[in-house]
Amino acid sequence: MKAKVWNGLDRLDVLDRLLKGRRVGLVTGGSAINRQHELAVDVLSSRYQVTALFNTIYGIRGEFVYGERVERYVDGPTGLPVFSIFNRERTAPTAEMMAPVDVMVFDIKEAGVRYYEYLYCLANLMKACAACGKPLVVLDRIDPIGGVKVEGTVCPAGMHTMVGDYELATRTAMTIGEFARYVQGEFAVPVDLTVVPVKGWRRSQYMDETDLPWVLPSPSLPHVEANLLYTGMCIFEGVATVNEGRGTSKPFELVGAPWMNADEVVRRMRKRDLEGVSFSRVYYIPSASKHRGEVVNGVQIHVLDRDSIEPFRVAVSLLDEIRTLHEDKIVWADCSAGHDVKAEASIPFERYTDKLLGDVRYTAGELDGEGLIAAHAQARARYIQRKAPYELYES
Repeated sequence: MKAKVWNGLDRLDVLDRLLKGRRVGLVTGGSAINRQHELAVDVLSSRYQVTALFNTIYGIRGEFVYGERVERYVDGPTGLPVFSIFNRERTAPTAEMMAPVDVMVFDIKEAGVRYYEYLYCLANLMKACAACGKPLVVLDRIDPIGGVKVEGTVCPAGMHTMVGDYELATRTAMTIGEFARYVQGEFAVPVDLTVVPVKGWRRSQYMDETDLPWVLPSPSLPHVEANLLYTGMCIFEGVATVNEGRGTSKPFELVGAPWMNADEVVRRMRKRDLEGVSFSRVYYIPSASKHRGEVVNGVQIHVLDRDSIEPFRVAVSLLDEIRTLHEDKIVWADCSAGHDVKAEASIPFERYTDKLLGDVRYTAGELDGEGLIAAHAQARARYIQRKAPYELYES
């Protein structure tokens, strides 16, 4: 039987105490819905005095494509102004934008992975609220791939980007509300923060083990397994010559290129005997992204046991084998491949994969996948200890 779960947006008794009689600014998106499948923008604007809306990536209602730069527009159903707070010019609301607001509210579904820019949109919002003296209410949502397992590399202290910061592990094992508490506590952000917790969720549960509907956090995450594999397979976004399933119905479940010896990659991956996963040979034609319109020789990743699979290890192992077979075909994309924005005093990464890994040693050939994972073991252990005081839910 699936667990019955209420996200922060469903806790109207709590919201009434926090928001009634106050002018509300709302940061949200099309994946933020309540149990009746109503968007956060409609729920809150019908119940409270919402005076301004703030868009991060896909639009308040999910009406934009990734990368579309609309700095300001009017939301048709509510007639409210919408300000962009994720573009090349800014990553947080200005004091002028927040002037007609008494309290800011953040409600966006994220993916449990540190590459996801919503985390840093929230962190920058926290700093902006602290600077302007505006209280912030975060409506919590569950981590869709569970809040227990930590994987991958850990961002170095000097890394400040929109795909990695705050010394996060690749797989964060935190909800968006826990992340806000972690940033406030560990990085001394003096914001007046309230997190409205989820009710009925245990951190060991994946989203499809609850009665909550799956609404795409982005167009490339159509279901829980794609979200799980995204934990590792996103690193292929930094390989200019290899497609990671974008432009197909199985993003992050497929990887390939027209020149790839997929049969040999499958044979080598099966020999590794990784837990919870199997591999098969596949042909596909991406309708977009890398190798668009070409027949791709590919590998399909099949999740057999989500509790034992380590998607980050799967991804770096795949990249290891592809590099071994086709070293002359691997072209590393520079950082223009991502949608990051400039940040002050950050490590000057040149390759996008380095930025996604938070480490330059892998692409430089100094470490293979297993060496990279081992090199970050102590940092992962420290991260687990650091985040523990900010956790809101039992396993």
